Amino acid sequence: MKTVNPRQGELFDPGLDERFAVWVHTPAGGEIANQFIRMAWGLWKRGIKRYGAKAIIERLRWHYTLMAAKRKEYGEYKINNNYVSRLARLAMERAPELRGFFEARELKG
Repeated sequence: MKTVNPRQGELFDPGLDERFAVWVHTPAGGEIANQFIRMAWGLWKRGIKRYGAKAIIERLRWHYTLMAAKRKEYGEYKINNNYVSRLARLAMERAPELRGFFEARELKG
């Protein structure tokens, strides 16, 4: 019998784009998106022509974890792994110089 991870279905959920659009317009989501774009642009400006979106996300998680620990407020800046590719696409859309900076595979869904 084949078992399916129930969370795996979220990757192909047509509602993922809608959930991302809602999240990115929250204060935390907007700040994370802006920081993501700033970090990508900073790398590009230093001559790096391609980079991994997941690496930027992990750096942001590290940063926000430290900031939350300092304030003793956890959970406000969570980043869903399913949003990583959407953040990369958003960055390349908002900052034209970043087009091609991230590998963008075809979205399934």
